[in-house]
Amino acid sequence: MKKILLPLVLIVSGLLTQGLAQRAYLGGTFAFVLNDSTATFGVQFGANFTPAFGARGSLTFSSGGGLTGFGFGVDGLYLITTPNSPINPYIGAGVGLGFLSGFVQGASVSGLVFGADGIIGVEYLLNRQFALFAEARPGFVTGTVSGTAGGSAVSLPISGTTVELRVGANIFF
Repeated sequence: MKKILLPLVLIVSGLLTQGLAQRAYLGGTFAFVLNDSTATFGVQFGANFTPAFGARGSLTFSSGGGLTGFGFGVDGLYLITTPNSPINPYIGAGVGLGFLSGFVQGASVSGLVFGADGIIGVEYLLNRQFALFAEARPGFVTGTVSGTAGGSAVSLPISGTTVELRVGANIFF
């Protein structure tokens, strides 16, 4: 876990360093995965480095299908500039890692999953400091959760495509 947290702390501190980022932001998200009815709440932090490129990280908590999870991810974004318009579309890609645990088929299970997504979104600037956004994230997830049920080992693969719809708000610094 320490090997994962150190790079994450360095990314966050780098994103918020004056001079590196043109606009840094912090936001909250709610997402719903259409395939398996998983709901996810999260916090995201990011920055726009040029008028056309941004990056962000996220910390999430999810629940669905008898499992709860904690995860983190990083996204790279291509920002499509629309001068004199509060509506800004973007596209991008992201990767994430999550830890799942819960009860499935009578077994107490836990494990790691990896996911990758494409991102298609739009941001609506309410003013210079505050924006709302909505995005679709088609992707895939793979991993395994394992545990025991009645003294027997249980291993359940998690693999497949996903379609996540995410909405949220950002505050710019």
